[in-house]
Amino acid sequence: MRRSPDRNKTKDFYIQKGLPDGALGRLACGRGLGLRRTVLGLERLRDRVLGEITGKKFLEIGTGYGQELIEFTLRGARAVGVDFALTRLAEVPRRADEAGIKAIVVAGDCHALPFPDHTFDIVYGNAILAHLDRKRALAEVKRVLIPYGRLVLIEPLDRHPLLKLYRRMLTTRKDVVSYLAYEELDADQMEGGYELHPIGLTSAILLPLAAVGVDGVFWRGLARILGHLDELLFRRSLRARKSAWVCLALYHGRGRGR
Repeated sequence: MRRSPDRNKTKDFYIQKGLPDGALGRLACGRGLGLRRTVLGLERLRDRVLGEITGKKFLEIGTGYGQELIEFTLRGARAVGVDFALTRLAEVPRRADEAGIKAIVVAGDCHALPFPDHTFDIVYGNAILAHLDRKRALAEVKRVLIPYGRLVLIEPLDRHPLLKLYRRMLTTRKDVVSYLAYEELDADQMEGGYELHPIGLTSAILLPLAAVGVDGVFWRGLARILGHLDELLFRRSLRARKSAWVCLALYHGRGRGR
């Protein structure tokens, strides 16, 4: 199991301007965006799990620069973003104006969310839970969710061999966060039903190519083939699921039986 995050180092890291992740960050934001999206399919899976969000009271924890918050707002959600990194939150209004909308962001700590009880239909976070004290943060999520509300999390996992190599060689984040183990998402602290969707095993070997701009019909086709292989491996092997690149977790919220 991972060590607890160092809150001071986390804050120092995330108040920096720009994207300080260096070469590792290019795995997530590289020029070959089409190939990356084909390899992981996170946006498609995320949207399927979230379902119709028009009119929903929607909270994004760890909203950062607000890219997804703006997207959710454009899709009709009554979305609010919360983050402690003011340098990042300050960019959100400008980006929202460019998109032709107004985005609501609040400076706050996910361990003490500045919202009343039972406020939101959906809480969402992308690569945020590993930075938090899970027990405290999830207790706050439960507090601000309506009964039977949903929490959707996308979290990088800690065991994919390629990701471990890149983190060891290239990242500046080793003192900031240790990614979650699959078992930590499997431990349901929302006291309700949940689903786990691991993504990226053999297909993840294409991510370094996407990071340097490789794309095209051949590579996307190969990514789809490997994605189907991954699905087969995930169905048959717990070890494969534990070694996925990333996992989407849907928690149905308290009060719902298994």
